[in-house]
Amino acid sequence: MQPLLKRNLLLSLSYAVGAALAAYALAWGLFTTHSELGVPTSTALPIAAWVLPIVFVGSIIVLAARSASARRH
Repeated sequence: MQPLLKRNLLLSLSYAVGAALAAYALAWGLFTTHSELGVPTSTALPIAAWVLPIVFVGSIIVLAARSASARRH
């Protein structure tokens, strides 16, 4: 595997994991402190599970575009 591709995949994975952890913590904190919303705290895990692949794919696209742009110039 090319070093740039490996670097971009690892960077995207770390962004995605960080964003998923942040989304989990924020959702759990919001649903815990604001019980009037009527949303159980167990909903935080599915939110984090959706954030992880969305951020991963989004950051792969951005990093690929940035790498392609840098190679062109």
